[in-house]
Amino acid sequence: MKKSIWIFIVLLANGVWAQQDPQYSLYMFNGLNINPAYAGANNGLVSNLHYRYQWVGISGSPKTMSANICGRYAQERLGSGLMVLNDQIGIFKRNQISYSQAYHLRLNKVIASFGLQATYEQMSAGFADAQYSATQGAGATPDAVFGANQTYSNLNFGAGIYLHNNKMWLGYSAPGLMKKQWNQISTATSGSYRTVQQLISAGYIFNYGQTWNYKASTLLKMHDHTNMTWEAGAMVYYSNVVGAGFSRRGSDAWIGMLEFQIGDIARLMYAYDYTSSPIKNYSTGTHELMLKIFISNSFRGQVSPRLF
Repeated sequence: MKKSIWIFIVLLANGVWAQQDPQYSLYMFNGLNINPAYAGANNGLVSNLHYRYQWVGISGSPKTMSANICGRYAQERLGSGLMVLNDQIGIFKRNQISYSQAYHLRLNKVIASFGLQATYEQMSAGFADAQYSATQGAGATPDAVFGANQTYSNLNFGAGIYLHNNKMWLGYSAPGLMKKQWNQISTATSGSYRTVQQLISAGYIFNYGQTWNYKASTLLKMHDHTNMTWEAGAMVYYSNVVGAGFSRRGSDAWIGMLEFQIGDIARLMYAYDYTSSPIKNYSTGTHELMLKIFISNSFRGQVSPRLF
């Protein structure tokens, strides 16, 4: 953890964590992770397994693992989703379990979905395991905050709206509506607290004959006291079996993406982030992998599966 401490000092010096919530390059394939209204947006039972290793080469860099499952029932009017998440950044670890409930209203050309989410979160900080600089001086006493490990739990609630059909989606969500302290020492006035994140996502599928499809997508993120960030990208598909594309995340990274259909039961996605910010001097990039499994038989044998 040689570089961990100076990284977190830089991040915390900005008043809040620069990345309080996990980053997703494959957000367009994993809607439940960012919007509770996505629960049941697919017609059957679907599960997603996700792993992200950010800023490879930096000790203590972010690592995120998540798994979710969701489905629609009650004459396709209700949808439920369950997600578990583990996120680690250096000495900081976070575990979450979230339950989402959505109501789907079929309109003329789109389905309007409204979702609520409850999340139990446990945050731990291994302060006692942190390494200190040798320049601190012999006999120096570290700050009391770093004298012992801390664990803190809280409950949060979120909401979202999602409009979609087979060719487009438009969603707005706030997965955590309540400001929360990160630990029992920090307060809202000290700056070390969890802010409210708002997300807007959108995308559209363009068809070119029966062989080629083109998908455009975008994501906007808004945090308290920080500037809005954005992502935008495009993918090209051949026969809906293989897809390739790229995305841009503000001034932070260029992202390459690949997608493969595995028989009629799953889709495999991979993304590589090439960092263009100054942190590229310390990192070789970011890897992200996701597997979407179609559990319900209603997905088996689809000629043209949904691409989001």
